[in-house]
Parts: sequence; C-alpha cells; structure tokens
Amino acid sequence: MSEYDIQRIDAAEARPLRRALLHPAQPLAAVDYAADHDPASLHLGAFKDGVLVGVASTHPQPMPGSHSGAGAWRIRDVAVEHGHRGRGVGAWLLERCIAHASNQHGSVVWCTARVGAYGFFARMGFARSGPPIEDPEEGPQYTLYADVPPLERSWKIS
Repeated sequence: MSEYDIQRIDAAEARPLRRALLHPAQPLAAVDYAADHDPASLHLGAFKDGVLVGVASTHPQPMPGSHSGAGAWRIRDVAVEHGHRGRGVGAWLLERCIAHASNQHGSVVWCTARVGAYGFFARMGFARSGPPIEDPEEGPQYTLYADVPPLERSWKIS
C-alpha cells in the first residue's frame, strides 16, 4: 500500500470521481450531498503519483430501521478507479472511515451498497440488515452495518 497516499480531501474534490464511478448518469450536482457539509464529516482520497484514484466519505447519520440514532455513522461512496482495484485501496479507505467514526465515539457504521459490492463489505466485517432495497436508478442494494471497534490505532489523516 505504500505506493498510495490516503489524504483528507474536500467534498468538492471527491465529487467528480464519486460521480464518474458510481453515478455516471447523474449530474455532478446530484452527488453534492447535504451531509458533505457537516463539520463532522470526513472525505478521503487515495492518490497514486499525485492522481486521485479512490474516494470515500463518512458522516453521522442514523441507520434506517435502527432504534439507536446516536453513534451511527454512514459510509458513503467508496469508489476506486478500475485499474487500482484489488490492491487494498478500497479497504484502506474504508478502514480510515471506520477509524474516524470510532474516534468520534461512533458505535456502528452503515452504508447502502449495490448487491455486487456486498462481498467487499462482508470481507470487511459488514452484515446485511434486511432484504435488498430496490433502487429504480441503481438497482438492488443492501443496507449493511458493522459495529465500530474502540480505536486501537493512532494515525493521523493529513
């Protein structure tokens, strides 16, 4: 992984890659989420030779169907350029998002993920919460969640 550099980025820097890889039929404004502007949110970029090749975001948001809204963090739009997949970049981004939630006293992280991404999240310790959700624009998706472990590492996201 040393060939990649994970850095904190602005939400505006994440949007073009977020749109291109996950929501190509949407206008750029459609991936400007209200939660992007939450001061507690975190947006990360994975860089290879100075080029942004992966993104992930997280922010506090209650999990649908959960009785405990406090301590829930949503993971949003984990995306890695095709030529950089399978090298641990997505896992590294996701781990940093979970660590951020832990550092903010989060107790659970959750996301909605396309059925095809379920295996990635399952390998990272996520479980399904209910049956697939039918999204008319993006197809079936699962709501996935994982308990947030206490922060054991102390790395700084630059």
